[in-house]
Amino acid sequence: MRSVGETLKNPRELGRSIFAGLLIVVVTAAAGVASSLEGTLSGGMASISILFAGGAMLVYGLERSRPGYLAVEMPVLLILFSTLTLRYSFAGGPQSTAELTENPFDIFSLLQLGCTGVAAALGLLALTERKRPGERVSSRPVRLYAMYAGVVVLGLVTSVNPLLTGYRAIEVMASLLVVTGAYRASGTDALRRIENLVFWYFVVMATTAWIGAVVFPGIALEHINSPIPLRLTGALPHISSNTIGTFGCMIALWSLARLLAKDREWGPRPAVSGLLIGYGLVTLVIAQYRTGYAMFVAGLALLLLLAGRKTLGTLAVICILAIAALGGGIFQDAQPYVLRGQDTERASRLSGRVTYWSAAIPVWKQSPIIGGGLETASRLLVLDDLDTEKGSASNLHSTWVEALVGTGAVGLLALVLSLLTAWGRSLRRAFDGASRIVPAVLLSALLIRSLTGGTIQGGGDLLLLFLTLAIGLRDRDFPNKRRPSGPPLPDGRVVAIRP
Repeated sequence: MRSVGETLKNPRELGRSIFAGLLIVVVTAAAGVASSLEGTLSGGMASISILFAGGAMLVYGLERSRPGYLAVEMPVLLILFSTLTLRYSFAGGPQSTAELTENPFDIFSLLQLGCTGVAAALGLLALTERKRPGERVSSRPVRLYAMYAGVVVLGLVTSVNPLLTGYRAIEVMASLLVVTGAYRASGTDALRRIENLVFWYFVVMATTAWIGAVVFPGIALEHINSPIPLRLTGALPHISSNTIGTFGCMIALWSLARLLAKDREWGPRPAVSGLLIGYGLVTLVIAQYRTGYAMFVAGLALLLLLAGRKTLGTLAVICILAIAALGGGIFQDAQPYVLRGQDTERASRLSGRVTYWSAAIPVWKQSPIIGGGLETASRLLVLDDLDTEKGSASNLHSTWVEALVGTGAVGLLALVLSLLTAWGRSLRRAFDGASRIVPAVLLSALLIRSLTGGTIQGGGDLLLLFLTLAIGLRDRDFPNKRRPSGPPLPDGRVVAIRP
């Protein structure tokens, strides 16, 4: 008897009945909700029902021509689509605290929830695939992250708004199910396919911002007091300048790593990678994301270390000569670009982030063990009526502070161990001279961004990328180093041999 996961890989055996059932459930539910609403919301729900109906038929057609698509690409695309902030483009911005408390699931949230839920269901079905002998669907970093996800679910007990926390828990669990399910269904090939999807998603999202700068310059180009007077943001869909900068940085580093280690990496042709390096750098600069600059420098430094001593020595000589010729003026000339028109005092407060973090500590102390609900306590308790020079905010602009407030000390510890374990393993593989270097470069960049922005504490594109890289760091490739022991003594004791 075939498992459900095996059936997923053969659409003819899956049959039209399952897709028909999915259509009936989704369309009926959407129509039922639409019948209880009026005006714009009713039309929106009708649009969602049509979207899912068309999407289900599209999936059926793609699955017939692309075996395994339903277990790999489709759930990943649904997760990526759920990250689009359509509310900014069509409703003018995020929900206020009062709106979020009274009705956390507006038309846009329902669309995101629908995409996330279907993706989670597909991932769960893919996990029923028969296990390959000696193969596990997880690695140590992924298991540590699963512990963190468990704490997120436990946060429902202490949450100030269990419904909102439940939604965040679904986002986290969906990403876990999607990546592990894809690996169970297609193995290492699934990881390559997911990486390519995420990479080109970054490219497409950055491109939409540039298109918006041409079509909607008044929205996509923000005028600021800086040597570069314009800052790029996404117009349709709305994407913050910080996120655009992150995309640009990741595109540049990813392409550069592929170009330098093309014999160990998969990706586009070297000429395409070279063009994408320039494209990513230009996007990063025009987005003026300061943490993105640090991310790029960290990734570039790692690539130089991997390149060898000759490259490092040459670079050191160039830097010494440049500083000797230009003196301290080089740092003074760069300062206006880093400050972006702010004074040094405001920049030292990280554009208001320190204010957020200071206000978060008293809220964390109310539930220090498992927190007050992921992205719930921070939004409803910390940021409510808290304005800084950045204006109102919807998150704490730090992966670790967000995790501390939302999941407490237990969740924070699991999250830290997960990222550091994955990063350490990726470095070991990068320096062995034969393995991939992209995971080490990208995880180094994520580690830098996590200090001043959201990364892997909640669902989204960066979490998908992290889990994909982490699950590829297999336990079998990192055996525990145990000290050799000598023969047993007469009393049965074993004495370790010192090196």
